[in-house]
Amino acid sequence: MQTTSLLKILGMFCIVLVAICSCEKQAEKRIVAVVEGEAISLEEVDKLIKNSLYEYLFAIYDVRRIALNELINSRMISKEAKALHVRVDSVTSLRISEMKQKLTKDQYVSDNALQHGVVDEENPFKLIPLHTEEGQRILEKSYVKFLNQMLNKELSAKYRVKISLEPPETPKLDLRGTVTYARRNMQSLNVVTIVSDFDCPVCQSKVPVFKQLFMKYGDRVRFEYVHLSPSISKSILFSACAAKQGKFWEAHDLLFRMGQNGSQEIESLMTSLNLDPKACKACMESDKVADEINASMEQLRALGIKVTPTIIINNRIYYGEISEEVMGQFIEKSLK
Repeated sequence: MQTTSLLKILGMFCIVLVAICSCEKQAEKRIVAVVEGEAISLEEVDKLIKNSLYEYLFAIYDVRRIALNELINSRMISKEAKALHVRVDSVTSLRISEMKQKLTKDQYVSDNALQHGVVDEENPFKLIPLHTEEGQRILEKSYVKFLNQMLNKELSAKYRVKISLEPPETPKLDLRGTVTYARRNMQSLNVVTIVSDFDCPVCQSKVPVFKQLFMKYGDRVRFEYVHLSPSISKSILFSACAAKQGKFWEAHDLLFRMGQNGSQEIESLMTSLNLDPKACKACMESDKVADEINASMEQLRALGIKVTPTIIINNRIYYGEISEEVMGQFIEKSLK
């Protein structure tokens, strides 16, 4: 049933893809409107909506990727069932039970430093103690998910799975001149740029994903943060001024943890980060700092970047799912 639904959706997206490709081939020569003798080409139209076109292409890719993974998993499980001489519907539970013997839940807690609690994906800024019923529920869900990922990797290696499905490649952007804050491998040619806003709820909810990616790839990738907001908030100014005292990322973590209350607690944040309050206040009142950030945000808008969070991997906008697994695949590809 799920595969059928995915194929129906895929079919609809394929129609869109054919239309897009057809438009691209004819764009330069096709005139779609005339105003007092002045022609408007399809190329001009597509230029205005190019980000939307790439969103459609990535949506097609995502549906294909999900359908492909379902087919791959089905075939791997069938082969494993034959190898183990068991029914297909018994393979996963049997193998997961075996893996639980090799990696116990206690070991999983220790390996991932979860002794102090776990985090619910729907409320990523709340630490839930393991001794609570909710904590145990979230831990079990996370543990089983991890075991399933391990099983998938093991079977993929065993049955020599090779995937040639490629995501669409977006145009390269020139980000020179934008105000960025970088960390980890500063010499790396591989860069993940996060265009974000402290007052954006979606941005806040994705911070744990970015943190996981940072922990996993920080030794090989340079991670950058860039401000984008309808207007400059106190939070943005504070983080920029904290950066001048070498504390941008500490300010970043505190502001996202506090959410929209952060801008109301600037004085206490200065104390928490042990900043020079006089220098910080003078910086926040400086027109130069505000002008630099405004110019940076205008540059992003001129490039067609108008929403947060926007992820840019090696100067190309990433339109896919914001998850550790899927973004990790894109980063891995860039490292090859």
